[in-house]
Amino acid sequence: MVSSVSETSSTAYAQVWEKTSTDIYDESVSNARDIGQIRLNYSRLSVITTLSKNEKEDWFKFNVVSRGNLRLSAVNLSAKDEETDKTTTSSDATEALEDAKNDFQAAIDSFKGKGLRVEVYTFVNNRQTLVATNDESEKKEYEAFEKLMRGEYEVPNSQKGWYYVHVTTEDGEPVDDDTLYALQLQMGDTYKHDYMTQEQSIDHTNVTEGDIALAKAEEAMNGVTPSASVLNAQGASSILSAGYTNMATIQSMQGKDKTSQLFNLLI
Repeated sequence: MVSSVSETSSTAYAQVWEKTSTDIYDESVSNARDIGQIRLNYSRLSVITTLSKNEKEDWFKFNVVSRGNLRLSAVNLSAKDEETDKTTTSSDATEALEDAKNDFQAAIDSFKGKGLRVEVYTFVNNRQTLVATNDESEKKEYEAFEKLMRGEYEVPNSQKGWYYVHVTTEDGEPVDDDTLYALQLQMGDTYKHDYMTQEQSIDHTNVTEGDIALAKAEEAMNGVTPSASVLNAQGASSILSAGYTNMATIQSMQGKDKTSQLFNLLI
């Protein structure tokens, strides 16, 4: 994890922490990627990732450790690219996240317009429970989603703990094209630590539903052992190459501003 100090509009000086994670084939709530802790006026969490071609879901989790009003900003960056007919830059992405705070309905529509669904879950009495969604047919949960986007979703002490963000498609089918999007979570109006997660995408085009089902079964039996079929589909050489390229890119970008580094890694 890389650290730096930056000046922002919402806090005088915030320490910026960056890390990378890697997408996986057998996505589920049980192996959601951890993007950090949320604490009132202390931390802000951001993740920028891609729902890759032939992929149908992403799972992320975060831990709420204090009471307060929680905000979720969700931006479909690919949709904005299509609207403006240009490729997203670091400044565009930062502006898009800020716009989502001021015009949450437009941000909601940008996901729905691309057939994407955003869901937030937690566990109540050991049961996975839907808290909020941009699916208007779920009236209560849709209202909660609007509150989240406005920064008005109240988390009392009794509801602290792990929350899970599920980004998927409305019809449950894989996406036809790579879809770049960003999520940001914050509690309160200021923060001292800014945590950024950049997720490295993987090739989903050569993996079948059978491969994914096998990976899930093997994970359940062995804990962390990946499916041989999935590893074969991904290719050992591409795994090593992707990892090296990522590290080489980080090293070559020393001196650039942190937001530029983050988006250069997405290219």
